[in-house]
Amino acid sequence: MKLYTQIVIVIVLSLIQVTVGCKRDVKEKLSEAQLPAPPETGDCPDYILKSKENNLNISVFLDLSDRITEAKTIQKDTQYLKSIAKAFTDHVKTKKLILLQDRIQLYFNPEPANEGINSIAEKLHIEFNRETPKSKIEETNRLYAEEPIKLYGLAQADSKQAKDYPGSDIWRFFKDNVKDYTISTCHRNILVILTDGYMYHKDTQMKEGNKSSYLTPKSLAALQLNNSDYIKTMQEKGYGFIPANDGLEDLEVLVIGVQSSNTGNPYAIDIIREYWTNWFEAMGIKKYKIQNADLASSVEKVILGFIHS
Repeated sequence: MKLYTQIVIVIVLSLIQVTVGCKRDVKEKLSEAQLPAPPETGDCPDYILKSKENNLNISVFLDLSDRITEAKTIQKDTQYLKSIAKAFTDHVKTKKLILLQDRIQLYFNPEPANEGINSIAEKLHIEFNRETPKSKIEETNRLYAEEPIKLYGLAQADSKQAKDYPGSDIWRFFKDNVKDYTISTCHRNILVILTDGYMYHKDTQMKEGNKSSYLTPKSLAALQLNNSDYIKTMQEKGYGFIPANDGLEDLEVLVIGVQSSNTGNPYAIDIIREYWTNWFEAMGIKKYKIQNADLASSVEKVILGFIHS
């Protein structure tokens, strides 16, 4: 009888060991291969939200106004776009596959009528998640190296055919689209704007006192800010852009390509930068950088530094 009891005890203990071992194996496989569905907060799971600052959401806004009549501008823009894509893919390479939650996309305002331009923009809307193959990293760099030059060519052809460059409505983009298009609760949100720093669209010309929704070479010249006291004069007279929005604390902005057409004013670029600086701060943007047009190799360092910081 004793022998029988001992055999039963051994069998029971063996079954318990096997069961515990199986459970442990299942847990280990889950931790390695598939995270259990956690409770969600907002638009993303908790484990993604916790690494929010490591999830890039890069939006690029292209100013397709008359600035693109210059071949030099297009050449610089396309090089800047390659550098932005490189900064993005370099970041993606550093992440564990299971934590990939990164994206890059392109915007304009107004939306071009040319379907070819819109089709290219669709190609340049790229998302990475844990199911994305590694080959997409090099594909992203290739697309951002090859497609923008086609896009600019189509934009130039359309404007010449229409005999008009209606402008790029940056102000309206900030008012109507920036929160919906460029800000995600799950990501670190970065908006890169390729522009010369002037702001104008034929359908968005508003003034409130000495603030406006536009700044052109002509309107800047009319301010007569031709000496080193330009900041003091701007503050006293309230010159600047009308705030287009508020509550943009979760958005970082990098402006690239600022240059002056006001050749008679040595402070023109500084005034443009002051307009943008005050505008960003009035809308709640805390981290921003306004970069002059420069050699692509020099600006690449700025782009990498801003995105990787």
